[in-house]
Amino acid sequence: MASKRGKAESDGDSAKEDKRNRGNSHPRESSTATLLSVIAVVLSAVALVAAFALPKPGNIMNQHSVGGPFTIGSACTHYPRAEVSISVPGAGTIVVSATVGVGINHTFGISDTALIVIAASATECTVNNYTAWVSFPYSLPSDPYHFTTVPILRAFSVNGPATVTFYVNGIMTLGADAGDRFDSASLVAVYYPR
Repeated sequence: MASKRGKAESDGDSAKEDKRNRGNSHPRESSTATLLSVIAVVLSAVALVAAFALPKPGNIMNQHSVGGPFTIGSACTHYPRAEVSISVPGAGTIVVSATVGVGINHTFGISDTALIVIAASATECTVNNYTAWVSFPYSLPSDPYHFTTVPILRAFSVNGPATVTFYVNGIMTLGADAGDRFDSASLVAVYYPR
């Protein structure tokens, strides 16, 4: 019986020892666990800062609009303040869209044609596949208030980080007079990274 009792006391002492040591690991193990916890918290904080404070890769957009009449001349004419600038972090494509209100002072017997463009310079009126044509045939009755709104879309390549500006320009190729005008423009530039 003594041996059973001695074993029972020994088992009891062992259980008490286990209870006392539970949660009390070796000091080196404890400091390693604490260090790992601190590192995990720091990495989490860095990830949160990166997620919310740093610019995200992907699309960047900017927009601008302007209103008020401005004469479209028989030479390339920039519509003042009808422009949008965008800063991009690297190579890609910038797609610029615009909606431009145009008013034509039309006289019966005279054809009127305006070409409206989005360009990378305030002096460019190059005719290309992106050019918007506004045309009133000579057979229409005279009216100083022929209005139309034209949509324009044009893509531009960028080879690296840059800040670029795009402009709404126009030219009257037929029937130009002081009553032919820009009335409004809204532009949106969107950057798509490569």
